[in-house]
Amino acid sequence: MPVVSLFQLDTSFPRIPGDIGSPETWRAGLDIHVVPELSVARVINSDPGATDMTKVEAAMDRARGDILTTSCGFLAYWQDRLAARTARPFVSSALLALPDLRRRFADDELAILTFNADVLTSPAFAPSLGGFTGPIAGLAEESHLRQVIANDLPALDRQRAEDEIVRLVDGLCAAGGVRALLLECTNLPPYKQALKARFDIEIFDILTLIDGMKADIVDPAHL
Repeated sequence: MPVVSLFQLDTSFPRIPGDIGSPETWRAGLDIHVVPELSVARVINSDPGATDMTKVEAAMDRARGDILTTSCGFLAYWQDRLAARTARPFVSSALLALPDLRRRFADDELAILTFNADVLTSPAFAPSLGGFTGPIAGLAEESHLRQVIANDLPALDRQRAEDEIVRLVDGLCAAGGVRALLLECTNLPPYKQALKARFDIEIFDILTLIDGMKADIVDPAHL
């Protein structure tokens, strides 16, 4: 059986099916490496270069997966350094799909949904966006899912999170013109089917990116 190695932030909030950290998301085996002290706040900030990556690198050396990936799209900042450490495919973030998507869609037709738009649009992440000028929306600071993730809360109200995300995307699509949505945050794919049912847009995320690299390792229910 193929194996996916996941380098997960030091969190314990619920990871429901569709989340990259849920074994139910995968047909492949899931080899999880929780990286000690690598908190949400240490990764999602406008000075990511100050974050110590040595524990991630140590986890990579122990990983047994055919594909290596992470639980946070903001680790895109470290893509080149970490990918150079292994001969196996390394996927830090759904943002790696952006160049291909921009060949298919104009920037104003493609929206990015992220955990924190202020951080993603800060200068440190400009290389990850590659000049992208389309709409970027973040989870509201007071939103349920963002609070669960940021504060590592033990309970997640899936329906509440879904309703908030649907409203957020409704605002993105209200002006018309958006044909595709890229989910930066690896905790957003559980709500993808609800978005597909509501909006006539294509949706991409880290799971569709990995599936494009190696078929049959993501459960089709989450693509």
